Amino acid sequence: MKLVITGALGFIGQNLARYLRASGLPCTLIGIDRYSDAGAEERAVFDTLHIGCFTSDTALALAAGADVVVHLAAQASVQQSMIDPLGTYENNVARSHRLIDHLRRHAPGVHFIFASTGAVSQDEGPIDERASANPASPYGASKLATEALLRAYSSTWDFTALTLRFSNVYGPYSRRQGGVIPQFCRKVLGEGRITVNGDGRQTRDYIYVDDISQAIVTAIETRAKGLYQLGTGVETPLMGVVEIFRSLCARHPPQLARGPALAGEIRHNCANIARATAELGFVPRHSIHDGIARTLRWYESEYVS
Repeated sequence: MKLVITGALGFIGQNLARYLRASGLPCTLIGIDRYSDAGAEERAVFDTLHIGCFTSDTALALAAGADVVVHLAAQASVQQSMIDPLGTYENNVARSHRLIDHLRRHAPGVHFIFASTGAVSQDEGPIDERASANPASPYGASKLATEALLRAYSSTWDFTALTLRFSNVYGPYSRRQGGVIPQFCRKVLGEGRITVNGDGRQTRDYIYVDDISQAIVTAIETRAKGLYQLGTGVETPLMGVVEIFRSLCARHPPQLARGPALAGEIRHNCANIARATAELGFVPRHSIHDGIARTLRWYESEYVS
């Protein structure tokens, strides 16, 4: 089996590739990413690695020769989407559409797995696959637009597509500037201080990246299609995350600073994972305390030692 990952050198891409290798799933692993500064360790996990946009001629040819394409590449920052909504649309919708249509024409039997987000809805309470589509940011809207394209291609051409709506994913190999837990890890180890935007009572469903990787592997093995929410089903307030960091850094607890609430931020977000549990056997294995401890250890090894 030939398996292509777009966004292969990104946070989820790196973790998924390593998880696939550890799982023993027999596959030729092909990575596509624009990030050219990756070290030998990041590159070595792939049998083939193309550095460039996922809509370049080379990338499209690699994708068309695959059995499975896991499309992770995206502009994934809510705040950046507020600054540059047109750039977010171009990257997340227009380029994704070009990839999807190329596969529809040249690889009609491919299994396409798309990484979407719980940010497509502002509904409160555990959100299932029937939640209303009302994104609060251009980022959420861009993911929703690609979801709609995949539904249309599946209906019109029987294109085999799976959409996985991720809740807030965290874990090692995250070098992005956004995301609460990556920011807190860097700040705790650097400045010894973390900033809470807003009142700290906003809640998220934080899921450790290995649990996401396990769901993707199961989806590949079962050739799953349709739409699934992925999370833990547990809401954690931001101040609860702060307390976990304080407990893990008890000898030198971080100081707390306050900042304004962020524009475009959803107040509460949590996934109802009943369908994924029933149909994919999806059961998250990592508690948020355990996951943050693992993530913090990686940051210590990467940035301190």
